[in-house]
Amino acid sequence: MTPTISIIVPVYKVENYLEECLQSLVNQTFKDIEIILVDDGSPDNSPAICDEWADRDARIHVIHKQNGGVCSARNVGIEYAKGEFISFVDSDDFFDKRMYEFLYEGIMRSPRIGIASIKIYSYSEGKVEIFKKSWDNDHEELVKANDFGTLTVTQAISHSSTDKLYRRELLRDIRFREGRSNEDLLFLYDLSKVVKTMNMDLLQLPFYAYYYRMRPESACHSSHPILLAYINNLETVIAETTDDNMRNAATAKLNRTIFEFCCFLLSDTFMNKEPTNMSYLRAYRKRLQKLSYQDVADHTADSPYAKYSFWFVKHCPLLYKLLKRIY
Repeated sequence: MTPTISIIVPVYKVENYLEECLQSLVNQTFKDIEIILVDDGSPDNSPAICDEWADRDARIHVIHKQNGGVCSARNVGIEYAKGEFISFVDSDDFFDKRMYEFLYEGIMRSPRIGIASIKIYSYSEGKVEIFKKSWDNDHEELVKANDFGTLTVTQAISHSSTDKLYRRELLRDIRFREGRSNEDLLFLYDLSKVVKTMNMDLLQLPFYAYYYRMRPESACHSSHPILLAYINNLETVIAETTDDNMRNAATAKLNRTIFEFCCFLLSDTFMNKEPTNMSYLRAYRKRLQKLSYQDVADHTADSPYAKYSFWFVKHCPLLYKLLKRIY
């Protein structure tokens, strides 16, 4: 029988977390699911754990493949998926047992709803926090098809691919761009064009159900490569888009991110960690020289401190570094 929801789970070097992830999936109150575990050539005990769980639960299917990265694994999962709806989760995260019940009920409200999303907690060493407070709404919110692209690319709403449930037809010709980091941005950018064409909306649900595990050893939690990848992907969007609103929104976010990256490189923690950080700082400060404060301002959190910070980073970075250390 065809499952209602296909859940795609890339698996790579997560032997310490995979059991908790899978237990929270098989315990979902919404039972009509298939769980597709894509073993991306994991060198640890994760492949064996996948096979053991497949023997326990007929809804679990395992695909073993050579390592190709998370985008490759998700794309293989999309090709295999049989469900009417598709979802992606990460194999080191875990979930409230009602997550797919909430998501399915939300997406079924109307045929115009193409995507439903759920709220995210961050989880680190037993501590649970709201992942991003600017996304913390206590009510449902409908994001119209025309706004979906700019709001996700600029991170005004959740830009994660893994807290959502998608109608299968939206992903007919959409895949993750392999070989790219910070892959969600370009995936949602590509998806936004289909959403707009098909005139389907996003329903944001006010329930916290996705527990995003913050692992110090995970590359995706290091701000340095994340910011670089985000800058590169924003530049790709600006180069490719024919939509003026998208280009303007992505350009504003790019300028802001260049400033944030310079601030990040000037922190004590990272300035002396890698010799390449100084070359990055020189390169991106050159780009900052061409921008005004209005180009980089976060108008939702504007303050005299922000204006002074911009001036010091742009003109006197060592003084900014000293003041940051003091205050």
